[in-house]
Amino acid sequence: MGLFDKIFGKKDTGKSKLSEVPKVEVGKDGNSINIGDIGKITFQSGYVGNVSGSSYSDFYVYEWFIKETGEIFYVGKGRGDRYKEYHERAYEAEKIRKQYDTDVKFVAQNLSEEEALEIESQEMTRILNETNDRLTNRNIPFFTKRDNGYSRSPSTPPFQFETAPVLYACEIDEHYFNVSHRSFDKVEYESLSHPAFIDKSISREEIDIIYGGNYEKYYKEVVALLEQNGNKILKTKYAKSVTAWIYPCDDYVTNYDLDEENAEERIGKRVPAYHLIDVWKFLKNQFGEVTIQEQEPVKISPIHARVPLSQIKNLHNWEKGFDAGFKYWEEGDVERKAGNIEKAIQLFDKARYNGYFSPALYKSYAMAYRKLKDLDNEIAILDEALERYRNEEQDNSQIILMFEEQRKKALEKRIKAKK
Repeated sequence: MGLFDKIFGKKDTGKSKLSEVPKVEVGKDGNSINIGDIGKITFQSGYVGNVSGSSYSDFYVYEWFIKETGEIFYVGKGRGDRYKEYHERAYEAEKIRKQYDTDVKFVAQNLSEEEALEIESQEMTRILNETNDRLTNRNIPFFTKRDNGYSRSPSTPPFQFETAPVLYACEIDEHYFNVSHRSFDKVEYESLSHPAFIDKSISREEIDIIYGGNYEKYYKEVVALLEQNGNKILKTKYAKSVTAWIYPCDDYVTNYDLDEENAEERIGKRVPAYHLIDVWKFLKNQFGEVTIQEQEPVKISPIHARVPLSQIKNLHNWEKGFDAGFKYWEEGDVERKAGNIEKAIQLFDKARYNGYFSPALYKSYAMAYRKLKDLDNEIAILDEALERYRNEEQDNSQIILMFEEQRKKALEKRIKAKK
């Protein structure tokens, strides 16, 4: 029996016993996994960073630390005066250097580039496995026992069902700069007159816990309650008339602060930040239950040259489909933007036929048909997108809602054109 079979077992139609699953632990070196009494897997060349091919042997590995506490907040490798130069990409590390009395120490010197990369990664692993120091390095080695300092701080409240989360602070900001998490703003009805929904990806954890696995329900009810009571939903968060931002999920408090600064500069005001759950609760309390109006069915007769879904190549192999079809979508979108719509659609058809499957493809299709005022084909291609994303195993709530909104607009235009 091979090691893979020892670890994961052969395919079995019966239920596995929990006691039979081997205990898996990260090794102290950070580059290995200990698997019960089966053995140890070691990963070679697991260092962070890229080899430039330099033949110099005067590289070193250095650490920046805070003098008062001895905390190491950055590990790097370099040559010459790199250890004391300004690091443009190490934004948080430079903030610490500016605010605290810091110094540098060398871990190793007179190294080749590969030796320096290896030692740099080993030192990061040691710090993350054996100390409580928060590293500001964005990239860290695989299989460390804890993350760098960019995760939610330990003081962040856990997710709860139908409860708005917080704008969270990461460990680095909380520990070094005394930044704390903040609650979303309290909902006020007058601020819902012209809201904009913030386009943020929702984690699977948030969907499952906060929305009980049904994000679409809450989003659709909020939209319906807003629209039925005369509120206008805007498409851009920096529109002059925007009165509130509605977030579908939590966000990094620093991101929010930057958005507010941009709002002050671009539209001259601060914008209240509401969470979707709080808006949902507020509107339900104000107006009671809501009925989601189904769109009336409309017969469409799209004429196109697309092959049926069953004839698409690489239909169940996303990676092969991407490799074979992405280039055609990319070329097609260039043609679409240049106004060569028919040629663009032909290229989109090639991308689709070769297995390219992404929201970008269906958005491009829809925009191309909208440009041609071919509403039947626009609706048909959006119907296909909705069918495919609804049949995916992972949650695609936001993608589905986006295409449903596009389809709603196309359908309204189609109905209006028939009258």
